[in-house]
Amino acid sequence: MAQFSHKYTRRCFGHDYKSRCIYLITILKSPEAPPFSSIAPDPGSKKLKPLVTLTPLGKIIAECINRLCLDFPDVKVLCYIIMPDHVHIELFVTRQMDIPLGSIIAPFKSACTRLYWERFPQSTLALGNKSIFLAGFNDKIAHRAGAKDAFFNYILDNPRRYLVKKLFPEYFYHKLVIKIEDKSYGLYGNIFLLDHPIKSYVKISRVKSNTRDLAAKEREWRETIRSGGVLVSPFINPHEREYRDMAIHAQTGIIQIVDYRFSDRSKPYKELFDLCAEGRLLIISTEEYAAPNRGMNHDHAMELNAIAEQISQLAPGAAQFHPKES
Repeated sequence: MAQFSHKYTRRCFGHDYKSRCIYLITILKSPEAPPFSSIAPDPGSKKLKPLVTLTPLGKIIAECINRLCLDFPDVKVLCYIIMPDHVHIELFVTRQMDIPLGSIIAPFKSACTRLYWERFPQSTLALGNKSIFLAGFNDKIAHRAGAKDAFFNYILDNPRRYLVKKLFPEYFYHKLVIKIEDKSYGLYGNIFLLDHPIKSYVKISRVKSNTRDLAAKEREWRETIRSGGVLVSPFINPHEREYRDMAIHAQTGIIQIVDYRFSDRSKPYKELFDLCAEGRLLIISTEEYAAPNRGMNHDHAMELNAIAEQISQLAPGAAQFHPKES
């Protein structure tokens, strides 16, 4: 399954990047750089436990991460993981700084690259004076309670999700259900969107002006899209679908709640199927109808929205999956 990607260099409009704050930083590997690590199942474990082995380049990156706090005393590394093609760092800026976040990440990336050039002077990257990373970085900001722990859990669980995607691609199609309280819901698409640390529930009244705290919610949804988070909603009315379309355009993730089921041979219509195949969409279905229900009433819409709100509040790793019964 393809990995979805988005514009990683976007910054949060109006946010003070010198301020005391916790961030989840993601930095992507250059296609020309060797892998940062390899991930394989632990042969000594009965459960699916990943073993992360750093390559020589990955060890250089780890060395530079561990030096960050020495180079920048106002910064604390809470957690990190070095994946084969990207790096996640949970970074705590402990007090107001004189420099913005980008002035910490840029020299860190340069230090990693320079050290690799020094140790591997005959490498293609060294000979071509090329970075080991793609340009820019992505930041997710801990705006709300629980974000710090959500970032931490998301980072630590990255290798397990990587292994499941690699070893069990069939899990993305019809094979699993999720149980919430006493109800089961069908899944179609990228189940790991449920583990994303930033999920925002989108609900707008049909009369848009009747939506409580609309301005604050719209800021939240735009920031979720900006940071590469996940919007969760049935996307029933046109106002909600505007945000769904914004997320699609920005190449971020969507969890859509529907009331119809997919048989083993059926698939979402083309646009949704493409998004599933790209890893950018998860459809969660009550499986109440064989085909889309055209008679949506208020009570039914509220049911679907209640599911969406529950899903948006799931912590990374909290979703309980079960095999679908034949």
